[in-house]
Amino acid sequence: MITQTKLLIGKQLDTSVSHVKLGQLYGSSKNLAIAEILNEDLLSVIVCPNSDSAHSVFMDLRFFSNNKIDIDILPDLEMLPYDINPPIKGLKAARSETFYKLASGEIKVLVLNAQNLLWRIPEPSFFSSNAKLLRKSDEVAIHQIQDIFSRSGFERTNVVSFPGEYSIRGSIIDFYSTINQSPVRLDLLDETIDSMRCFDIESQLTIESIDSCKIVPVDFFSKTKEQIEFFKMNFRNSNEGNHMEWPLYQSIDEDYEANGAYNYLPFFHKRTVSLLDYFEPNTRFFCIGETQESLNAYQELIKSRYSDFQIEGQPMVSPENLFFQSSEVFERIINKNAIAIHEEKLISPGFIGSNQDTRPISFLFQNNEKSELVNILEFKSKNNLSKILISIPSLLKRNSLIEQIKDDDLEYGIINDWFEFLESEYEVLICQKDIDQGFILKNFHLGVLTEKDVFGFKRNNKERKQLRDPESIIQNLKDLRRGSLIVHRDYGIGVYDGLNKMKIDGIDYEFIKIMYANDDLLQLPVTQLDKISRYIGDANDEKTLSKLGTDQWSKVSNKAKQKAHDVAAELLELYAFRSIETGKIQPSDTKDYQNFITDFEYVLTRDQAKTIEEVLGDLSSSKKMDRLICGDVGFGKTEVAMRAAFISAMNGNQVVIMVPTTILANQHYQSFKERFEKWPLKIALLTRSQSMKRKEVIFDSIQSGECDILIGTHAVLSDRVKFDNLGLIIVDEEHRFGVRQKELLQKLKHNVDFLAMTATPIPRTLNMAIGDLRDISMIMSAPESRVPVKTFVTDWHNSIIKEAITRELDRGGQIFLVHNKIENISTIAENIYDIFPNIKLEVAHGQMKEGNLEKIMMRFYNHEYDLLISTSIIESGIDIPNANTIIINNANLFGLSQLHQMRGRVGRSSKQAYAYLISPPKNEISDDAVKRLQAIEAVEELGIGFMLATHDLEIRGAGELLGEAQSGQIQKIGFSLFKDMLTEAVNALRSEESVDHDFQETDININIPVLIPEELISDVNLRLIFYRRISNATNKNELDQISNELVDRFGYLPGATKNLLEITNLRNKATKLGIHKIRFGSEYGRIYFSDNSMIDVDHMLKLINKNDRYRLYPDQSLGLKGDFLDEDLRKKALSEVISYLGAS
Repeated sequence: MITQTKLLIGKQLDTSVSHVKLGQLYGSSKNLAIAEILNEDLLSVIVCPNSDSAHSVFMDLRFFSNNKIDIDILPDLEMLPYDINPPIKGLKAARSETFYKLASGEIKVLVLNAQNLLWRIPEPSFFSSNAKLLRKSDEVAIHQIQDIFSRSGFERTNVVSFPGEYSIRGSIIDFYSTINQSPVRLDLLDETIDSMRCFDIESQLTIESIDSCKIVPVDFFSKTKEQIEFFKMNFRNSNEGNHMEWPLYQSIDEDYEANGAYNYLPFFHKRTVSLLDYFEPNTRFFCIGETQESLNAYQELIKSRYSDFQIEGQPMVSPENLFFQSSEVFERIINKNAIAIHEEKLISPGFIGSNQDTRPISFLFQNNEKSELVNILEFKSKNNLSKILISIPSLLKRNSLIEQIKDDDLEYGIINDWFEFLESEYEVLICQKDIDQGFILKNFHLGVLTEKDVFGFKRNNKERKQLRDPESIIQNLKDLRRGSLIVHRDYGIGVYDGLNKMKIDGIDYEFIKIMYANDDLLQLPVTQLDKISRYIGDANDEKTLSKLGTDQWSKVSNKAKQKAHDVAAELLELYAFRSIETGKIQPSDTKDYQNFITDFEYVLTRDQAKTIEEVLGDLSSSKKMDRLICGDVGFGKTEVAMRAAFISAMNGNQVVIMVPTTILANQHYQSFKERFEKWPLKIALLTRSQSMKRKEVIFDSIQSGECDILIGTHAVLSDRVKFDNLGLIIVDEEHRFGVRQKELLQKLKHNVDFLAMTATPIPRTLNMAIGDLRDISMIMSAPESRVPVKTFVTDWHNSIIKEAITRELDRGGQIFLVHNKIENISTIAENIYDIFPNIKLEVAHGQMKEGNLEKIMMRFYNHEYDLLISTSIIESGIDIPNANTIIINNANLFGLSQLHQMRGRVGRSSKQAYAYLISPPKNEISDDAVKRLQAIEAVEELGIGFMLATHDLEIRGAGELLGEAQSGQIQKIGFSLFKDMLTEAVNALRSEESVDHDFQETDININIPVLIPEELISDVNLRLIFYRRISNATNKNELDQISNELVDRFGYLPGATKNLLEITNLRNKATKLGIHKIRFGSEYGRIYFSDNSMIDVDHMLKLINKNDRYRLYPDQSLGLKGDFLDEDLRKKALSEVISYLGAS
C-alpha cells in the first residue's frame, strides 16, 4: 500500500518563479503530475498542442484527480482561419457555455488547444450580461424573452432540434441551451411562467418538470438590429466600392452564418479580447510540449490561409485584426504562473524546475506466441515493479485478460480511480478507464499499462444512443413538400402546391392544393389527407400529370388494381412456399449464450435489442428465418450477426457469412476471431486470392464439419464448398453481388435460416420489407456523441482540396480520397504532392496483390500515413475512427448506395466529419446524377439509409421493383399507391375475400371549423404532418395520443383543432358502420348509408318510432331535426346517433 498521494512533484516545485519546467514526464505521467499540482483555490489552465492532446489530457485528469475537482474542456470550433463554412451549432453552443462559465468564475480547471489563445473573441461581459436565469412563476413577457434570445445569438426555428435554437408557438417557448441538461419548454400564462419542463429532442415530448433554467449566449454574435447596424457601419468604413455587392453584407439581416461571418468578428463588437483576458491574474498555466512552436505553426497557417483567400478587391479582415500575435500570447503566458511540461529529459543549463523519475513503456505487443499475461508479467519483472495498473476500456479485452489471470491462479483487483490503485494490496490491478499512455514511476516501482501497450491497438469505445424511432423514419418517407408529385386515389397524379385557408358560409376550412394537367386545381379538405400518397416513379415525362374530368385515371387505376392482384397471387405463392419451409430449431436460452453476450462492449439500444430479440425468435422457431436487417453504416449490425452465428454454431450447425469485398471479409474474420476467442469454434476465411493449397485445407474442413463458421467473399459459393450441416447463411450487402451469385445463393438457402444485412436497401428489397412480405428489422442507433457528416458538392479546385485536407491534418486526423480510375490514380497522387509536398500518403486499388492491399490498409489504420488515395474498394472496409474527411472524385459516376457507403467510412467518432463530393458542373452531368448528389448532400442525418433507398426509387423509377413486367403499371400510378394496392390484394387473398375497390370513408360535414390554425402551428410542413397523422389515425386511442402531443408541444388547443380530432373519431366510427355521407346544419341532420351498410334496419326503425325527431327518407337516408345552433350540441347529437346505430 502506498499512502503518499503526490508521487511525482512532492515539495520539489518552486512556485515563487513565473516559469517552471518539468521534464522526463513520459506518457500520461505528465497528466498525473498536473493532477498533483492542481489547486482548487486557483484557476488552472492546461494548454495543449492540439485538440486530440487536449481530449486525452481532459480524460486523464478526471481519472488521476478521482473526479474531486471539476474539470472543463474548451471544444474546438473545428474551423480553419478564414473558413467560410459555419461552425457546428452544438460546438458553438458548448464553447459559448464555457466562455460564460469563465466570465462568471465557475471554472476551476480548463483544458484547451493552444490555437484558441490566438483568436479574438468578445469581452467577458458579452456572455455574463446577456445570460438570464429564469424560474417558474417569474413574470416575463414573450417579447422580453425574445429579446434575450436575440442578444444571446439564438436562431428562431419552427422546431427546436439543435443547441442554439428557439421557437415560439403562442404561449409555448422552446429553447436549447447546453448549460441545461435538456431542451427546455416554457408555458406562459399571461406574462408569468406557468410551467417549465425539459423535453426530448427527438419526440419533442415532455420528460420532466423543472423549477429553473438558464439562457446563456450560444454564439459570438447578438442578433439584434443594433449589432447588425454596427457591423454594416464598420464594413462600409473598412471597404471602398459598392458594399452591396458583397454576399455577407447582403445576407447579414437574414443569416449570420452565411459567407463567413466569423471572419468579420471585429466588425460586430466595439472591442475584442484574447481568451487570456478571461483568466484571473493569479491563473496557473500548464503548457504541455512546445507551446510556442504550436502557436507559431498556427500563425503561419493563418498567414497562408489569408494569402490563399485574398482576392483582389474582396473585403477581408487582416490577420492582426482577427488574431493575436503568437509571440504576444506566449509572452503573456510565461510571464504569469506557468509550468512547462516536457516528456524528454531537460539538460539545458539554467532552467528552473526538475526532471521527474518516470520511464516510457516499451511496446509489449509483438505478434508473438506469448499470451498477454505472460508479456505483462515479464515486463513487471524486468522493470522491478511491485504493482502494475492495466487500463482496458474494452470489455472484451478486459474479460480476456481476467480469464488468463484466473487460469494462472493469480490474485488481481478491479479499481475505479488512481487512489484505489495506490491503496490496493494487489500487485496486478485492472480498470476500465481509458488512460491515454502508459508510464513507469521508477522510484515507487509502479507501472501503468494501456490497452494499446498490451494488445497492440486501442479500441474506440462509445455507448450508443437512440437517435430516431425507425417507425417515424418510415412514416416520413411520405411527408409532403411543396412541388412534390402526389397521387390521389380517386383523381390521379398531381403536384402538391401547399395549403389554402378559405371561408365557406362564414366557417374557416383548410384545403390542400393539388395542380393537375392543364393547370386544373383540386382543393382537397385536410380531413381527407389519407387519400393521397407521394408519387415515386419516373417524373421526367410531361404526361405524368393526370387530367381531371376524364376517365383516364380510372382506366389506369383499374389496370393497376388487376396487376396488383396478379402480382399478389404470385408473391403469396412464393412466400407461402417460404413460410412452410422448415428451418432448424436453434434455441438461445443457454448458459453459453448468456456468457457470450456479457462480452459485448456496448449498451444495447432499444431497436438493437429488439432486432436481436426478433432474430433469436426466428432461430428458435421451426419456420425458416428470412430476415433483412437495415441499419446505417457502423450502427451495430455485426453484433447481431455474431450472436446469430454463435447460437447456430453452438447448436452444432455450420454458419457461412458472405461479404462483397476481400477487405471486408478480412475485417469480419478478425472481428469474429477476437469475439469468439474463448469458444471452441473454428472460424475460417475463404477468398479468391488465397493459395489453392490453403483453399483445399478449408474445403476439407468445411466438408468434414470441422469448420464451424466460414467467412468469405462469393468464393464461398464455389462448387468445391460442400457443407456438412449448414444451418445459417448471413449475407452482408446482398445488392453488391451479381445475378449469378444470387442464383447460387438461392439454391443454398433451401431450408436454411437466412439473414441479410444492409445499410441501403435496394428497391426490390425495400418493397418486400415495407409490403410486409419479408421480415425486416431496423437499427437506427448511432454511437454516443456521433454527429452527422457535413457534405459538400463542388467542382475540383486545388484550393478546396487544400482546405479539406488542411482542416483534417490540423486536428491530427486522416483523409480518404476516392478516385475510381486505376489508369490515372497516380496523377491524383502527384496533384496532392504538389499541394502538400511533405504529406504521407499511400495509393490502394483492387488490382494490387491482396497481401499488399491488406498491409496498406493496416498501415493506414495505425496512422503511419495521413491520406489514402484509393478506388471504391474502401466502400465496405476497415473501421478507422481517426479518418474523418473523405473526398470522392467524380462522385456523379457513383450510385446513391455507393455514395452513402463511402461517406460512411468517415464520421465514426465524436469528431465532426466532412465529405466532399467532387463533380463536374450540373450542366455537364445527367439529371439522375444531379438528383443523386442533391439527395445525399441534403440528407446528412444519422441513420438515413432507409430514406436514401426511397430517394433511389424516385431517381431510378420503380421498374426493377417487381420485375420489368410490372414497371409500366408502377410508373403510371407510382410506387406508393401500387404498394398500397398490392397490400390490399395480398390481405384479401389471405382472407379469401375480394378487395372492395368501391370502399369509401365517410364524407362528413357538419358545418363547424375543423383545422389546425396557423397561430397554433405556423410551419406549413409541420402542420401538414399533423393533418396526415390525424387523418391516418384509426381509433380514439391514437387520436388521444396526438391530442396530448399537440397540447404538450403547442399549448392549449383551439376549438377548431378539437373539432378536427372529434370529427375524425366520428368519421372512423361511421366508416365502420358503412355510412356513406353525413351532413348537419343548424336545424337538421342527414345520414346517408352505402349499399353494403352494416346498420341493422330494424334497430334503426325502433329509433325512428320512439322519437319523432328522426325520420326515414325515400332514399333510405336518416334525417334528424333539432336546434343545432350550438356546435357542441351538433357534435353531441351526431355522436349519440352513431353510437346508437353501432350498438345493434
